Amino acid sequence: MRFDTLLTQDEAESEAHRLRALPQVMSADVDLVSRPQQARTSTDPQFAKQWSLLGTTQGFAGGIDAEAAWTRGTGSSSVVVAVLDSGIRPHPEFGDRILPGYDFVSDPDYANDGNGRDADPADPGDRVGASECGIGEPAQPSTWHGTHVTGIIAADGANGIGIAGVTWKTRILPVRVLGKCGGTTSDILDGLRWALGLPVPGVPTNLNPAQILNLSLGGTPSFGCLAPYRAALAEAQGQGALVVVAAGNDSSTSAIFSPANCADALPVVATDPFGDLASYSNYGRTGLGAPGGDSAYFGPTAEILSTVDIGNDQPLGPDYGYAQGTSMAAPHVSGIAALMLATNPQLSGTELRSLLEYGASAYPVGSYCAYSNLCGTGLANAHNSVSTAAAMLGYQLVHEFHNTDLQHYFLTGSKDEAALIEKGSAGPGWTDTREYFYAWSRAVDGAAPVCRFYGTPGIGPNSHFYTASAQECDLVKLDPGWTYEGIAFYARLPTEDACPVDTIPVFRSYNMRWMLNDSNHRYTTDEAIYQQMNRSGWVGEGVALCVAA
Repeated sequence: MRFDTLLTQDEAESEAHRLRALPQVMSADVDLVSRPQQARTSTDPQFAKQWSLLGTTQGFAGGIDAEAAWTRGTGSSSVVVAVLDSGIRPHPEFGDRILPGYDFVSDPDYANDGNGRDADPADPGDRVGASECGIGEPAQPSTWHGTHVTGIIAADGANGIGIAGVTWKTRILPVRVLGKCGGTTSDILDGLRWALGLPVPGVPTNLNPAQILNLSLGGTPSFGCLAPYRAALAEAQGQGALVVVAAGNDSSTSAIFSPANCADALPVVATDPFGDLASYSNYGRTGLGAPGGDSAYFGPTAEILSTVDIGNDQPLGPDYGYAQGTSMAAPHVSGIAALMLATNPQLSGTELRSLLEYGASAYPVGSYCAYSNLCGTGLANAHNSVSTAAAMLGYQLVHEFHNTDLQHYFLTGSKDEAALIEKGSAGPGWTDTREYFYAWSRAVDGAAPVCRFYGTPGIGPNSHFYTASAQECDLVKLDPGWTYEGIAFYARLPTEDACPVDTIPVFRSYNMRWMLNDSNHRYTTDEAIYQQMNRSGWVGEGVALCVAA
């Protein structure tokens, strides 16, 4: 069958599903269009010096294989990455992709710009004299640290000058939290919350919330995640954002530094051009490895080339320079995450982390990272991660929330709705249980629409109900106590409580409070939770849905 216009894959899959349902049709499949898959490269003059964007086939096992990832695209302006750092200098590599940011450095002595917090996140320079940051601390010129980090993420690889970033179209939200001698935890946490679009007293609302936050900053020694970081990072997770942090440059375990040791942050260790742990890098069993450079073993060109300012003290104009550290490793991962979001905008921070770890390459045989198992899951790989993100386009993550006041449960397959609930838009008491499952986002593989209902205000319960049964859906639509809200997601139907191969069952329990107009159901893929609910007085209704395995 041919159409007058080219269909999208979603449209074609839907049409094929409709045709397969016709009794006279034996089979119907989508005739996909394939294209040559030659790797895309940057033509910028200094790209040849950027080993970190190459891969094993070019002789750099420690690179992220960005060229292969770019065959799917080089990013999207709809993706916002926040850089919580020393501020950013204007640079032709960024063009007009720098969003209005904020300066959260509250101490004027450290801010180095004549005042405390203000709406100017530009980096004034962080040059310090000997012992200015502590007795015995050496003098150092301005680092232009935030500008260097930003170039790794987002330098334009198609403008014919300089270098390429991991993603060429992403917009950057500059959040200045570091001044001379570093930054305070309170300033960093306020900057983090603001970057998410959450309110910060005395600061205008951020109108461009970030989906990815890069924290290339040193950790605070602590045995366990510091409570303020734990709370802020939980908020980030609730908003569907990914927080990428540098593991640290102390040649020690990242487990004793916050925020790298926090469960809701993704720590990144630094690797050398050949995929082993850099000589200075912290290490740990969680997170990822990414290029940070190692000039101690391989010379200055083994560092990471990126954007800087030419001034030693004060800003004088755009330039390029080398640097190394886990601060350089983290933005490689943030850039990959931005490419993934450009490919699949529905991915949440939780999914981004999972897919980044799933797509990581194994460390080279014989390397310290390979035999020690102390460099996280593996080496960040842009090609694998973006390909996996593309493969997830037909699925959506379903979140479960619990209200401690109502003792109700609620499902949503929308990351935007989940973020609003975390902000309190659905009222107080709701928390994400972190019990997730994957459903389909369209009618493929025999998946049926899952009807979503809400109790009609003033008549029905303050609760939601979900069903994939067309018969049950039609019956509930006739009940004035329930209002149909549309399709929540897609799932397959069980046959006598048994799910098809390659799916997993979703069990449904009922609280039996209909007589109080307080009906609520819980849906879970965990049979142990289902049995526990039934023992606590809920009634088990068996397998209601079958979702993606």
